[in-house]
Amino acid sequence: MTSFVSNNTIWQLNDEDSIQIKYNTNNHELIIELFHNGIKMNSISLNNDQCSTFTRRFCDTTNELNELLTDLLIQTSTDDCSIRVIDDGKSLEIIFPIYFGSQNRKKIWSFFIHFPIFSLNLGENQNEEEMSLDPLDWTDTRILGHKIIDDMIDYLRDIRQQPTWRPMPTEIKSELMQSELPLKGESPWKVYEQIQKTILPYPIGNIHPRFWGYVRGNGSSIGALAEFITATMNTMSSGGHQSSIYVERQILSWLKIIMGFPNDDTCSGVLVSGTSVATIISMAVAKKKFDGQLIKVYYSSETHTCLIRAAQLLGIEKENMIIIPTNDQRQIDLKILSESIDSNSCAFIVGSAGTVGTGSIDDLQGLADLCSINPNKLWFHVDGAIGAVARCSTRLRSLFIGLERADSIAFDLHKWLFIPYECGCVLIRHGELHRATFAQPHAFYLALMDGGITPREGEFFFSDYTLELSRNMKSLKVWMTLKTYGIDKIGQIMEQNVDQAKYFVNLIEKYHHDELQVLANVSLNIVCFRYYFNHNNKTNLELLNKLNKHLLVLIQERGIAVVSPYVIDNEIFAMRMCIINHRTKQSDLHWFIEKLLEIARQLRQLPEFATIES
Repeated sequence: MTSFVSNNTIWQLNDEDSIQIKYNTNNHELIIELFHNGIKMNSISLNNDQCSTFTRRFCDTTNELNELLTDLLIQTSTDDCSIRVIDDGKSLEIIFPIYFGSQNRKKIWSFFIHFPIFSLNLGENQNEEEMSLDPLDWTDTRILGHKIIDDMIDYLRDIRQQPTWRPMPTEIKSELMQSELPLKGESPWKVYEQIQKTILPYPIGNIHPRFWGYVRGNGSSIGALAEFITATMNTMSSGGHQSSIYVERQILSWLKIIMGFPNDDTCSGVLVSGTSVATIISMAVAKKKFDGQLIKVYYSSETHTCLIRAAQLLGIEKENMIIIPTNDQRQIDLKILSESIDSNSCAFIVGSAGTVGTGSIDDLQGLADLCSINPNKLWFHVDGAIGAVARCSTRLRSLFIGLERADSIAFDLHKWLFIPYECGCVLIRHGELHRATFAQPHAFYLALMDGGITPREGEFFFSDYTLELSRNMKSLKVWMTLKTYGIDKIGQIMEQNVDQAKYFVNLIEKYHHDELQVLANVSLNIVCFRYYFNHNNKTNLELLNKLNKHLLVLIQERGIAVVSPYVIDNEIFAMRMCIINHRTKQSDLHWFIEKLLEIARQLRQLPEFATIES
């Protein structure tokens, strides 16, 4: 039952205006009603957050504001202590003195309460206003916006104090999956409260300092702000006379320089959702070049599966997908590759600038040399999803020599460049061929004109270079991130991540080699390892794999860290740590090992693992 505290007093503010204040003791809602000549003209319902914002944090709760307003209304109105109606009844101005100090000094404090803007039918003939999704009260939206921005900045600032990941309770899942269609709208404040309760606490965790699973970037506070600007502009960035096109062209110019591509119009590129789409585009352009000839795709067993998906979508048969073994460094074996190439067909040859499993970098220079033997039939593609952007680092750049000679590069910016999801890129050495692959005659509803927003001459259309016509502006978050932090700092963080991966290996090999084992050479920022013991005797591999799987899940479920699963040599289960995290510190690695060993030792005591040593 609703319970309002109100003495039903209508407080006269002047000859014409008066207010009534009601305080709901159940939900702490404060309602202020404004009357003009005895007729209710406006009202507002406030919660604690709104009170804090309106009063500039003088009153943190509705109860405090209720007490303040009541005290002021009891007082005789003066120039420095009053409640006034302003802006034709749209707002209240609250003014009162504050006394402080030994000499009882006085300062005047003031704030405004803005009523929602609406018209009451007072019996006059009024035309019904046409509807819009814009708020009736921009001030309330501004307050909510400030609240959300403040909360999100706090969310990022305090993320280290949160568990890396937490499972979603069943009741939260049920609440989010409720089937009722929202036919009627509700207060955005209430919607935001639902977000705070049911969505914000349960991310996958990749912004956390101890998230090292899969290959998922952190983003940044600047990137988040850029996304708000992007969503506000809400431009459809396919082409034409608009700023987003020029920003994207600038980004592509910078990326060409980073990758060592010619920074001119002979090479083309486009921002896409990620490497999966970039791979489809690259393969489609190669197919266009080979113009109906048989194409075989050559790739190592370490290559990302998005390559297989791209080939399937483009009609390349399974028998034309050739898997090449890797050498001891888990790089594609160039000798076997050279011997495997079918001289009667064209070839799409893939090199990895950091494999998804272990971070191994193929001999890109050797692959470029091989493809240069017959460039009319051999296409050199680099999968740079993980490592290509590491060319931002002057120290790491030499690991990727040969990448600059590729016909196409597909890479992600939302991983190690710390751009918010989603954002990837494809660069194509053959710009005209790229455009010829995707450009279509403009339909009558997209006709180019002699001027205006879609001019026939002088402007650029990215829709001629990708799958999508409708595309959002991905460029601003990249531009704002790179301009704010600079390539040098981002490159230094990449070096820091590589050093942290090697530091973690050193911790294992120097201090914990009796219980932990590194399973693959670390060439970049990925460490594959497992809990292991009894090195001198034979260990039951099946049970050891089971123990490590159980250990990985417990590490995640207890919020300690997130590492992901991997299988080495088709039989050894590994925990895989990929550090692309600007928030990770060496202390996180020490704490992780401590908790990892603590849980592993507990698991060893379970009866199911009693026979792990055979």
